[in-house]
Amino acid sequence: MIKAVLFDFAGTLFGRPAHPWFPPRHLSVLRAPAPYVARMNAAERAVWDARDLTALASRAAHRTLFRLAGLPLTEDLFQRLHTPAFWLPYPDTAAALSVVRPLKVGVLSNISWNIRGVFARERLSVDAFALSYEIGFSKPSPRAFDAACVRLDVDPSECLHVGDDPVVDGAAVAAGLRFAQISTAPVGRRQPVLLDALASHGIGWS
Repeated sequence: MIKAVLFDFAGTLFGRPAHPWFPPRHLSVLRAPAPYVARMNAAERAVWDARDLTALASRAAHRTLFRLAGLPLTEDLFQRLHTPAFWLPYPDTAAALSVVRPLKVGVLSNISWNIRGVFARERLSVDAFALSYEIGFSKPSPRAFDAACVRLDVDPSECLHVGDDPVVDGAAVAAGLRFAQISTAPVGRRQPVLLDALASHGIGWS
């Protein structure tokens, strides 16, 4: 029996707007970093892999990424990655969080800054946050999912994880959770997918 639903943050509950919020060349690197990550040396790759564990690692990792792409990363641009104003809820987010009740609701995110204020701004209620920079683990590590389930006080087998990344979020299955994958796009372009994902696991059906 499902007793809790755990949501990913970026690309699942919140996203960035469809209009440019970042220079187009920089944005293309963010969306497809693999070629530049492949050129990192061992030390740089270690920092990249740990980028969601501390703000310092995030700053260093993104500077290396854009340097390898031949692009500068100013302080203003870096802060846009972490500024609540650039993160907006998808149109179906509030409805999805509401339909889950009375089950417990949690957020598990690979992120290096505190996103609680974004939820408070939108008056969205969440029972527990498991943020990688706080728990010391990031997805796809099973420890990240375990930490989230502990915070929700449920067994992994009693928890559904909803996310957009088949590898990072899909690792929920190996950790003993159920998993619902959704498609994603910038805010303003994504279709309402959350309610269907929940319904596929019997949540929200009348």
